[in-house]
Amino acid sequence: MAEESAQAAAGNPFSDADFQELLRQERSNSAEDGWTLADDSPGCVVWKKVSSEHSVHLVKGFLDFKGIPADRLLTLVYDLQVRARFDELFTRYECVEDRGDHRVTYAVLKFPPGTWNRDLVQFNTKRSEPEEHIVLYKNAVHASRPVDPKMVRAETIFSGTIIRPMADDPNSSTLTLFLQTDVKGWIPSAIINMIATRGPNRWQHSLANFYHGTYKKELESEI
Repeated sequence: MAEESAQAAAGNPFSDADFQELLRQERSNSAEDGWTLADDSPGCVVWKKVSSEHSVHLVKGFLDFKGIPADRLLTLVYDLQVRARFDELFTRYECVEDRGDHRVTYAVLKFPPGTWNRDLVQFNTKRSEPEEHIVLYKNAVHASRPVDPKMVRAETIFSGTIIRPMADDPNSSTLTLFLQTDVKGWIPSAIINMIATRGPNRWQHSLANFYHGTYKKELESEI
């Protein structure tokens, strides 16, 4: 917590090393690096990596989005109002503070009945180049979002996305998703890890269905 407060006070908590580490993890798939295949569905390949420091696995998904251009996919991922319309994980997702080169966001994650919902405070930022968009997330603290005694405060360990146009179809995209979140509480790690490896497939379908069924039509009606 002290480190996160120092980062917030110092300015932008992200550095070029954070972007490079995300790209390095994307390139790393060999068994020697600790990755094992968790899902090999068409257009959705998910890997997991056991962490020596945390009970939750690092999850990496390679997702295809047919018919969704990279710039629109970035909007679906990074625009909080748009994302809240399809991302079933969140019951609340808002920007707490926009700091120009990065922002602080607050999210409430819906958990099953009989368990406490989780909330999450994050720094996030994006970097866009002609053929690549990268979104990064880090754990954060913010005075306006103290710990809520009615929820469990989750912790972001490693999280980000890399979006690129498909090599053979500029109107389609690929997205590499990283997720490692400690949801805390008493839920067994084995259950959390199982749910996490299934998450990319469900999220991919929710996003694609929303885009093709609703959002694309809205954009076309504005032209």
